[in-house]
Amino acid sequence: SMGNIDATSTTSTTEPRLGGTVYAVGESVMLGAKNALEAGGVVVDAEKSRQGTAIAEIIERMRAEGIIENVIVIQTGTNGPVSKDTFDRIMKVLPAETTPLVVFLTVRAPRAWIDPNNELIRALPDEYPNVRVLDWAVESDAIESELSRSDGGIHLATRAAMQYYANLVFDAIERPELKIE
Repeated sequence: SMGNIDATSTTSTTEPRLGGTVYAVGESVMLGAKNALEAGGVVVDAEKSRQGTAIAEIIERMRAEGIIENVIVIQTGTNGPVSKDTFDRIMKVLPAETTPLVVFLTVRAPRAWIDPNNELIRALPDEYPNVRVLDWAVESDAIESELSRSDGGIHLATRAAMQYYANLVFDAIERPELKIE
Protein backbone atom coordinates (compact mmCIF):
# COMPACT_ATOMS: atom_id res chain seq x y z
CA SER A 1 0.00 0.00 0.00
CA MET A 2 1.13 3.54 -0.63
CA GLY A 3 0.46 4.79 2.89
CA ASN A 4 -0.42 8.42 3.55
CA ILE A 5 1.49 10.63 1.18
CA ASP A 6 1.15 14.18 2.32
CA ALA A 7 1.18 16.81 -0.41
CA THR A 8 4.31 18.51 0.91
CA SER A 9 6.19 15.23 1.23
CA THR A 10 9.37 14.84 -0.79
CA THR A 11 8.62 11.13 -1.30
CA SER A 12 8.35 10.36 -5.00
CA THR A 13 4.79 9.48 -5.89
CA THR A 14 5.75 8.13 -9.32
CA GLU A 15 7.08 4.79 -8.06
CA PRO A 16 3.75 3.03 -7.41
CA ARG A 17 2.38 4.49 -10.63
CA LEU A 18 5.17 2.88 -12.63
CA GLY A 19 5.14 -0.38 -10.68
CA GLY A 20 3.94 -3.72 -11.98
CA THR A 21 5.23 -5.95 -14.73
CA VAL A 22 7.20 -4.22 -17.47
CA TYR A 23 6.97 -5.70 -20.96
CA ALA A 24 9.49 -4.99 -23.71
CA VAL A 25 8.54 -5.65 -27.34
CA GLY A 26 11.05 -5.49 -30.12
CA GLU A 27 13.27 -7.11 -32.71
CA SER A 28 16.73 -8.65 -32.95
CA VAL A 29 18.56 -5.74 -31.29
CA MET A 30 16.41 -6.10 -28.15
CA LEU A 31 16.64 -9.90 -28.44
CA GLY A 32 20.38 -9.52 -27.87
CA ALA A 33 19.68 -7.95 -24.46
CA LYS A 34 16.88 -10.38 -23.51
CA ASN A 35 18.81 -12.15 -20.72
CA ALA A 36 20.07 -8.89 -19.23
CA LEU A 37 16.58 -7.35 -19.34
CA GLU A 38 14.91 -10.45 -17.91
CA ALA A 39 17.48 -10.54 -15.08
CA GLY A 40 15.94 -7.20 -14.07
CA GLY A 41 12.41 -8.57 -14.25
CA VAL A 42 11.44 -7.14 -17.64
CA VAL A 43 9.37 -9.58 -19.74
CA VAL A 44 10.79 -9.57 -23.28
CA ASP A 45 8.98 -10.40 -26.51
CA ALA A 46 11.60 -9.89 -29.22
CA GLU A 47 12.24 -11.67 -32.51
CA LYS A 48 14.47 -11.19 -35.53
CA SER A 49 13.25 -9.42 -38.67
CA ARG A 50 10.09 -7.95 -37.13
CA GLN A 51 8.52 -5.02 -38.94
CA GLY A 52 6.56 -2.18 -37.35
CA THR A 53 3.17 -3.60 -38.31
CA ALA A 54 4.02 -6.89 -36.58
CA ILE A 55 4.99 -4.96 -33.43
CA ALA A 56 1.69 -3.05 -33.61
CA GLU A 57 -0.24 -6.35 -33.87
CA ILE A 58 1.58 -7.81 -30.87
CA ILE A 59 0.87 -4.73 -28.73
CA GLU A 60 -2.79 -4.68 -29.80
CA ARG A 61 -3.09 -8.35 -28.83
CA MET A 62 -1.38 -7.74 -25.47
CA ARG A 63 -3.78 -4.86 -24.78
CA ALA A 64 -6.78 -7.01 -25.74
CA GLU A 65 -5.53 -9.73 -23.39
CA GLY A 66 -5.19 -7.14 -20.62
CA ILE A 67 -1.56 -7.91 -19.83
CA ILE A 68 -0.01 -4.47 -20.39
CA GLU A 69 0.39 -2.72 -17.06
CA ASN A 70 1.85 0.75 -16.36
CA VAL A 71 5.03 0.60 -18.41
CA ILE A 72 5.97 -0.81 -21.82
CA VAL A 73 9.23 -0.58 -23.75
CA ILE A 74 9.17 -0.73 -27.56
CA GLN A 75 11.86 -0.87 -30.21
CA THR A 76 10.86 -0.97 -33.85
CA GLY A 77 12.29 0.44 -37.05
CA THR A 78 15.57 -1.43 -37.49
CA ASN A 79 14.24 -3.78 -40.19
CA GLY A 80 12.33 -1.40 -42.44
CA PRO A 81 10.37 1.83 -42.67
CA VAL A 82 7.71 2.40 -40.02
CA SER A 83 4.94 4.83 -40.95
CA LYS A 84 3.44 7.46 -38.69
CA ASP A 85 0.19 5.51 -39.03
CA THR A 86 1.86 2.48 -37.46
CA PHE A 87 3.20 4.50 -34.53
CA ASP A 88 -0.28 6.04 -34.07
CA ARG A 89 -1.81 2.57 -34.21
CA ILE A 90 0.52 1.44 -31.41
CA MET A 91 -0.25 4.52 -29.32
CA LYS A 92 -3.99 4.16 -29.82
CA VAL A 93 -3.92 1.15 -27.49
CA LEU A 94 -1.46 2.77 -25.04
CA PRO A 95 -3.33 5.84 -23.73
CA ALA A 96 -1.73 7.74 -20.85
CA GLU A 97 -4.59 6.85 -18.46
CA THR A 98 -3.83 3.13 -18.70
CA THR A 99 -0.14 3.17 -19.61
CA PRO A 100 1.54 6.19 -18.00
CA LEU A 101 4.95 5.36 -19.46
CA VAL A 102 5.71 4.14 -22.98
CA VAL A 103 9.43 4.03 -23.74
CA PHE A 104 10.37 3.98 -27.44
CA LEU A 105 13.97 3.30 -28.39
CA THR A 106 15.40 4.87 -31.52
CA VAL A 107 17.17 2.56 -33.96
CA ARG A 108 20.66 2.25 -35.41
CA ALA A 109 21.68 0.62 -38.69
CA PRO A 110 23.40 1.66 -41.93
CA ARG A 111 20.04 1.72 -43.75
CA ALA A 112 18.11 4.43 -45.59
CA TRP A 113 14.99 4.14 -43.42
CA ILE A 114 16.76 4.68 -40.09
CA ASP A 115 16.81 8.50 -40.06
CA PRO A 116 13.14 8.88 -41.08
CA ASN A 117 12.11 6.28 -38.49
CA ASN A 118 14.12 8.03 -35.77
CA GLU A 119 12.61 11.38 -36.72
CA LEU A 120 9.11 9.93 -36.18
CA ILE A 121 10.15 8.29 -32.89
CA ARG A 122 11.75 11.49 -31.55
CA ALA A 123 8.56 13.42 -32.39
CA LEU A 124 6.24 11.03 -30.48
CA PRO A 125 6.43 12.84 -27.10
CA ASP A 126 5.13 16.04 -28.75
CA GLU A 127 1.89 14.22 -29.50
CA TYR A 128 1.82 11.63 -26.72
CA PRO A 129 2.80 12.95 -23.28
CA ASN A 130 3.28 9.41 -21.91
CA VAL A 131 6.07 8.64 -24.40
CA ARG A 132 9.71 8.85 -23.36
CA VAL A 133 12.38 8.37 -26.01
CA LEU A 134 15.48 6.34 -25.18
CA ASP A 135 17.78 7.50 -27.94
CA TRP A 136 19.63 4.27 -28.73
CA ALA A 137 20.97 5.78 -31.98
CA VAL A 138 22.86 8.34 -29.87
CA GLU A 139 23.55 6.33 -26.68
CA SER A 140 24.99 3.37 -28.61
CA ASP A 141 27.85 5.55 -29.92
CA ALA A 142 29.46 5.16 -26.50
CA ILE A 143 29.85 1.40 -27.03
CA GLU A 144 30.42 1.32 -30.77
CA SER A 145 33.34 -1.11 -30.37
CA GLU A 146 31.00 -3.57 -28.59
CA LEU A 147 28.56 -3.73 -31.53
CA SER A 148 28.55 -6.28 -34.34
CA ARG A 149 31.12 -5.68 -37.07
CA SER A 150 29.57 -7.82 -39.81
CA ASP A 151 26.40 -5.74 -40.26
CA GLY A 152 27.69 -2.25 -39.57
CA GLY A 153 27.03 -2.12 -35.85
CA ILE A 154 23.34 -3.03 -35.64
CA HIS A 155 23.53 -5.78 -33.03
CA LEU A 156 24.90 -6.17 -29.51
CA ALA A 157 28.08 -8.22 -29.87
CA THR A 158 29.29 -8.49 -26.27
CA ARG A 159 27.94 -9.05 -22.77
CA ALA A 160 28.99 -5.49 -21.95
CA ALA A 161 26.87 -4.16 -24.84
CA MET A 162 23.89 -6.26 -23.74
CA GLN A 163 24.14 -4.98 -20.17
CA TYR A 164 24.64 -1.39 -21.37
CA TYR A 165 21.39 -1.65 -23.39
CA ALA A 166 19.54 -3.16 -20.42
CA ASN A 167 20.89 -0.49 -18.04
CA LEU A 168 19.64 2.28 -20.36
CA VAL A 169 16.20 0.65 -20.32
CA PHE A 170 16.24 0.34 -16.51
CA ASP A 171 17.02 4.07 -16.24
CA ALA A 172 14.29 4.95 -18.76
CA ILE A 173 11.67 2.99 -16.80
CA GLU A 174 12.85 4.65 -13.56
CA ARG A 175 14.26 1.45 -12.05
CA PRO A 176 17.97 2.35 -11.73
CA GLU A 177 18.35 -0.15 -8.87
CA LEU A 178 18.11 -2.95 -11.45
CA LYS A 179 21.29 -1.85 -13.20
CA ILE A 180 24.36 -4.06 -13.19
CA GLU A 181 27.62 -2.28 -13.86
